[in-house]
Amino acid sequence: MSNFRTVTVKGRQFRVRAGDVLLDGALANGVEIPFDCRAGTCGTCMVHVAKGQTVCGETHTQGMIYACQARVVSDLDVDVEDVPEIDISKARLVGLREVAPDIMELMIAPEKSISYLPGQYFKFTFAGYPARAYSPTASFDGRIGGRVIHLNIKKVRGGRVTQALGSGIRPGHRLRIQGPYGHAFLRPGGTGRLVLAGSGTGFAPIWAIAAMALRENRSRPMVIIAGAKKLPQLYMTPILAQLARLPNVAIVPTVEEGPINHPSIRTGRIEPHMPTLTASDVVYACGSPRMVTALAGMVEKAGATFYADPFDSAPHEAPSGIIGRIKTLVARRPAEPEPSRDSGKGHDASLDPFARALSLVPKDPIEDDMVLPRTAEPRRSTSAERDHALSLVRERALGEAGQLQERPRRAAGQMASGHV
Repeated sequence: MSNFRTVTVKGRQFRVRAGDVLLDGALANGVEIPFDCRAGTCGTCMVHVAKGQTVCGETHTQGMIYACQARVVSDLDVDVEDVPEIDISKARLVGLREVAPDIMELMIAPEKSISYLPGQYFKFTFAGYPARAYSPTASFDGRIGGRVIHLNIKKVRGGRVTQALGSGIRPGHRLRIQGPYGHAFLRPGGTGRLVLAGSGTGFAPIWAIAAMALRENRSRPMVIIAGAKKLPQLYMTPILAQLARLPNVAIVPTVEEGPINHPSIRTGRIEPHMPTLTASDVVYACGSPRMVTALAGMVEKAGATFYADPFDSAPHEAPSGIIGRIKTLVARRPAEPEPSRDSGKGHDASLDPFARALSLVPKDPIEDDMVLPRTAEPRRSTSAERDHALSLVRERALGEAGQLQERPRRAAGQMASGHV
């Protein structure tokens, strides 16, 4: 029996050894599959296996695998979704404002037009600072695309980049944008119910997905669950209040730490407030890795389709030189809470947040200013195909396990969006 397998990716054929990593084999043969982390977490290299079997690299969506982790054990026919090409562009920060305690909205103007799908992320490298990955979002009035990229970023204590926002990084600052990456983007043409869950600034890609989905089909059923640690951090309240006007959209704001004296805001984490899922649902989860993992189990049990973008913090970077060490020691001291920069007339912190939000947003934020390419829905693998793959694992892959070395997992700082 030949030790080689034939792989077909978007009509292009090449040969790899049995047990080789699919992504490595494709790149070695000049066949491009988009990728970023190479650790099976960012989702950029997710592909659909139309025919054949692989070992490892399974995802929570049946039939989809991480090409950077999957090993070839049979002839394969692989489908890769059409996504915008990864590119690099220079840009400039043109706007910066605080929308909630420790949550900043950034407006970035690239030098050239940038294409991406709602839910994807980019790597942003501000001049003088390390690269961080963030997901573009729609503006508060519902606009997406155009010439300005909007970001929602949480300032994290000790964060090399986020703590510089407003001080070392100000409007006019130059930066470089690389991407887009990620697989948790909106698939156009769907009709099933969308269940969108975003914790913290994970709401940024969720809002981009929701805004585009409503442009495409204003009547598509949708459930949006937005979570925050504390009530002041529920920065997306104006958007939620506007969406609550739509009869086909159910809004579930949650706050982990109370007390919350409002009938429209629930207490606790996002997971207990998820609706009962069905196989026809399409679920997007962005934010806390803990939340994403919990929702993945719920989605898998229901047989629904799942796309996720887990956020994580960058690893601590050791300072260089005595000045750097002194700055780190100072940064570690407990910080005084900063007062809110919301100085609007008549503002009262005790006001009902939804009532206040209604006075801040336009009546109809959804405008048709962006058209997305259509992509085919992935086919689900059958149980027979999965059983056959497991059989091959026992017969071949496990026998060679000692010789196959897994790639190291990527650093936390290379997780998808919302890094420090």
